[in-house]
Amino acid sequence: MDASAQQLAAFVDNILNVAKIEDNQLTLQLKEEKWEDVLRSVINDLRLRAGVRGVTIKATVARDLPSVGVDRYSIYEVVANLLDNAIKYSKGTKEVHLNATLNAAGMVETSVKDFGLGIDTTILPHIFEKFYRNHRNRAQIGGTGLGLYLSHAIVQAHGGQISVSSKVDEGSTFTFTVLPYATLAESGKTGNTNGITRGAHGWIKNHSLYRD
Repeated sequence: MDASAQQLAAFVDNILNVAKIEDNQLTLQLKEEKWEDVLRSVINDLRLRAGVRGVTIKATVARDLPSVGVDRYSIYEVVANLLDNAIKYSKGTKEVHLNATLNAAGMVETSVKDFGLGIDTTILPHIFEKFYRNHRNRAQIGGTGLGLYLSHAIVQAHGGQISVSSKVDEGSTFTFTVLPYATLAESGKTGNTNGITRGAHGWIKNHSLYRD
């Protein structure tokens, strides 16, 4: 029951935030955060959901990652959506892997990998579209078709990129990047503890805006 309640709450959050994005009402307050702490908080919250399905989340976070500039609430949803999908599509396999490192471009890169159903190559180009769901398994696995669309929008709003690689019956790997706080555009910095304010479609000129 607890796991189902968590899932329902996630569905509601996705729907509300998609509406905000489309109305250009989603405001991101980018603050300096320790990336490992953000990831661990999501993993801890999803352990129950994973356990119900017999899945273990294995996380590897590189040492000495730089602090990142993220809206903790929104980026939490990205990680939660990707992990939740990996858990759901594991197809009886027992592990989901999360890895975080600093890539060659100097961005903090995080990947979520499952070893389950995988995604057909004809579906991959549409995977981040709103309401798009894999026709091979949508009758067996619940979902709104909004999680990946929302994740794509939020990652781009952070100045990062998200991508996927997959093979049918071998699993999928979703990878996204976020910027180290120190490398965020100077034009976005406020110079105070409120951090940097962005909308889902770019910088907000009035940096005094703040979302609780």
